[in-house]
Amino acid sequence: MQFVRHLILLSLLTATALAQSVSWTDAGTGDPADLQLVFEECSPDGTPQLPALNGIAFNFRGQSEQTSIINFSMSRSVILSYRLQTGNVGSVQIPAFKVRTNKGELTVPAYATGTVQPGPEADVQARLRPGRNTVWAGEVFSLSYTIDVARRNFSNFGGGIEWDSTPLLAEDWAKPEVAETTRGGESRLNLAFRTRGYLKSPGTVQLKPISQLLNLNTGTTGFRLFQQQRIDQVSIHTDPVDIKVRPLPLPAPKAFDGAVGQFKLNSKVVPATAAVGEPITWTLELSGTGNWPDIAGLPSRSVSQDFQVISPQAKRRVEEGKLFDATLAEDVVLVPTKPGTYTLGAVEMSYFDPATGTYQTMRTPATSVTVTAAAAPKFNVMPPAASVAQPDAAPKASAPEPPADPTGIPRDPIVGSHVVASPFSSLSPLVALVLAPFGVVLVVWLALAYALARKNDPARSRRLARQQLAATLAALRSATPNSDIQTPSSQLQSPISDLLIRWQHQTAQLWSLHHAAPPPHVLPNDKWKSLWMESDHVLYGAGVALPPDWLARAESVLTSTKVPGTAWWRTLQTKNLLPFLVLTLLFSMLPALHGATDPATDYAAGSYAEAEKGWYAQVEQAPTDWIARHNLSLALAQQERWGEAAAQATAAFVQHPRSAEARWNLAYLYNKAGFTPTEVAPLLKSAPVADLARLASPAIWECVLVISAVVVAVALIGLLLVSYGLGPRWSKWLALVAIVAGVLVGSSAVTGRHAFGIAAQPQTALVWSAGTLYSIPTEADSAQQTTSLAAGSMGTVDQTFLGWARLNFPNGQTGWVRQDTLVYLWK
Repeated sequence: MQFVRHLILLSLLTATALAQSVSWTDAGTGDPADLQLVFEECSPDGTPQLPALNGIAFNFRGQSEQTSIINFSMSRSVILSYRLQTGNVGSVQIPAFKVRTNKGELTVPAYATGTVQPGPEADVQARLRPGRNTVWAGEVFSLSYTIDVARRNFSNFGGGIEWDSTPLLAEDWAKPEVAETTRGGESRLNLAFRTRGYLKSPGTVQLKPISQLLNLNTGTTGFRLFQQQRIDQVSIHTDPVDIKVRPLPLPAPKAFDGAVGQFKLNSKVVPATAAVGEPITWTLELSGTGNWPDIAGLPSRSVSQDFQVISPQAKRRVEEGKLFDATLAEDVVLVPTKPGTYTLGAVEMSYFDPATGTYQTMRTPATSVTVTAAAAPKFNVMPPAASVAQPDAAPKASAPEPPADPTGIPRDPIVGSHVVASPFSSLSPLVALVLAPFGVVLVVWLALAYALARKNDPARSRRLARQQLAATLAALRSATPNSDIQTPSSQLQSPISDLLIRWQHQTAQLWSLHHAAPPPHVLPNDKWKSLWMESDHVLYGAGVALPPDWLARAESVLTSTKVPGTAWWRTLQTKNLLPFLVLTLLFSMLPALHGATDPATDYAAGSYAEAEKGWYAQVEQAPTDWIARHNLSLALAQQERWGEAAAQATAAFVQHPRSAEARWNLAYLYNKAGFTPTEVAPLLKSAPVADLARLASPAIWECVLVISAVVVAVALIGLLLVSYGLGPRWSKWLALVAIVAGVLVGSSAVTGRHAFGIAAQPQTALVWSAGTLYSIPTEADSAQQTTSLAAGSMGTVDQTFLGWARLNFPNGQTGWVRQDTLVYLWK
């Protein structure tokens, strides 16, 4: 029996020992680079020390815990997630290693991954480059740290720059300079950080590499509505850099005290003339760029023993963020004790200039100071003022300040309703409606140009002559059914001779022959020449008849003669066109307006909740009734719901900014709510653009812009008509005035609407209560990224889902919020 107990105890101990294990496993994402280090029935004691692999880095992605119950047996595990970062394709062999746990030290067995592909980090190039690879000891030189990464992959920085700069004494890294390039058809970002530093000791110095964490886009996770980008954090490193430091040349000047760079030394003495006992200030100032941390102070100065010397501490002024640009000033106060003329000697200082590789010596000129004897004391011989009797002054009487008007409570509601138009849903229909009138200008212009082109066509008379020739030949065939044309010269006035003469005139017009009686040889070919000579023989010969086939040949040669029509391109010639062209688009309709009711009775009776319901119903029916919005904000304010009241007042102001009541109420409620939306704040200031924008709502400005476009288009049509001679000349000046006025008014409309920013978009909503911005529309998933959302934030809503709305902010940020914390400005 005792043996059985020992056997059971041994089995339990063995099972417990086997249950505690640590091993690698695939993360199940389908990517062999995603690994998990699983601690079964134990937890890590500190951060595990993973084995070092050449060219491979383990990027920690997070820790989670898992508890499972199977057949009444509970097991717990701790999971550390990693992602392998490598630049080569192939399987990664992770050797066995030991790890400390809360159950003691355990061995992690070796593990071989599947084929790991280089991730986006393999395409990231980080470089550390000095301005020069050979510098002088103490010389300040520039360094640049650049990151070249594909634009589609870069999200943001995962941390600051990690760099041990010793033995280099360097400034802090400046903000990155961003440049965009294209390589291999792909857009890439070049992020450049810059700093300066210097090395004190000569020799070859190797600067340590820089490391930094980057957040890269590696795809998407989720499905459809819940889809979001997958961000992986990777570590990038630069290569070490060797710099050769040259020693300063010897021998150095006596006045050299270790300054390396470019400096200026100035001396100033004020005043040049003083009396005994009066102070004289001698200021010595050193400024420039160089190794300021190694510059101890200014050169010493010597003065006569006839001066008492007061030497305060020198003042060093360093430019913000710059360690090597500074000014060192020292004010020595000299108090003379004897009169006379004294010389303050020159001051010398030497420094090494790395630009020329030589020592430079600065010398200030000597200055003479004149000290005069002390002035004799002056005595007052006048009787003291107290001995003169003065009458008592009468007390002044002043009225108290008048009281200020009270401003601490909301004003009375506005009676009635006023529904305003909503802005266009996007800029596309607005642009289309603005450009539509210019399409009419284009059509009218092209029609007039085509008509003028036909009128000015040089081939017009030839086409007319060809048509007339066909009619003349048809008349000849009707007059001579047997095709036997014989006209004696004495019968030139007969119908047949008239037709032949008409045929000759029309033939001359067809070939543009400007002769009263053209000879046959000027005709273009032998067929026409033969027909012409045969017609001459009939007209002017005695008893001569035309050949039987003359009509047939005349009809055939006329048929083969082609006269070009009016070419369409002639419409676009300078003489037919005005020197401008305008594009046109389709237009859209403005939204309809609605009416509203007025529940001010409940407000006057103190039933603010009932008044809120009534005005809220009006807003639901007509969201652009600014008076209903204004009155609703008053009802909410009486209930001290300041955030909602301020949001409704914002909608009223945006819809009707000219109202003084709306502006006063808006400022009052912003003070109570404790926020002012960034997009509305500029409109509340007294500035030219703000004053212009407040003259009308965004929708009115859009209408003004469309009307201005129509006016300009009509004026352009008037100019076209005048240019083509279809209108009175004086109307040209009227059209020019209309164009100038239309452009000015249209520009004002564009400026006024633009001043409202996103508040001019119908999808805009205002967050009236501070809350949280979520990545997905749920509060249950604790793993999602969230951020705080301040009251007064304003964005456009592009999606809604089960009481949630997705906001797009002007900076490009998007996220989900509860709809009950939003107030739409136009809906």
